[in-house]
Amino acid sequence: MYSIKNKGEYVFCFFNRMGGVSKGSFSSLNCSFNKFDKNTNVKKNREIAKNFISEKKEIIFVNQIHSNKVIFINDDYKNEIYKADAMVSSRKDIILGILTADCAPIVVLSKKNFGIIHAGWKGLISGIIENTFNEFVKRGEGLENLKVFVGPHLKTKSFEIKNDFVDLLRKKIPDYKSYILREKNIMKFDFSSLILNIIRRFNIESIEISDEDTFSNNQKFFSYRFYSKQGIKNCGRQISLVGIKD
Repeated sequence: MYSIKNKGEYVFCFFNRMGGVSKGSFSSLNCSFNKFDKNTNVKKNREIAKNFISEKKEIIFVNQIHSNKVIFINDDYKNEIYKADAMVSSRKDIILGILTADCAPIVVLSKKNFGIIHAGWKGLISGIIENTFNEFVKRGEGLENLKVFVGPHLKTKSFEIKNDFVDLLRKKIPDYKSYILREKNIMKFDFSSLILNIIRRFNIESIEISDEDTFSNNQKFFSYRFYSKQGIKNCGRQISLVGIKD
């Protein structure tokens, strides 16, 4: 059901939408609190996911806002909901968690620290990946030691865009044209390539990226864009988790 990854002393997983208790457009492993899903369901789903990583530890979340802000979770941190879109830590007693439904979940591992990123297109073009890597550097880590794993997200074939989106890219990405594909009168955004190229600018060699598209695989993954096209405003979010092994 889930592909639990063990890398050295770390364990992580990009969960899908299956194996939980929620119903309808939140079926079934929805891990995001929403007024249209029961809190008891979400709590149960989070517990189900957490126990695949560790039965002992708590999950630390942030209030995701599609920003470029990174939080370092030190020993003094309490599980308050800070507004940010990435976390880095070295603590052995916690798990870091983010929620996605088309955005890219990214896990970053090094010798001393581990991190997780919620990379939507807004955060991506404003520097969320760069800021996360810089947080590792602040902690004395060499970029050559980083291992980066990118989970399922919205792929080019499903990422249709319009001129206003292109205008935003033009302001932030010098080579923006290389990430825009045209099929007749339809423009599409190569989200995956931009993610990879940002990572490669740091000369990081250890990169793995999922080839799964959340939109076309909407029976397996929550996809905000898919549900929006069906006229459904609310859908669930899958969870991604990373921590140090028990």
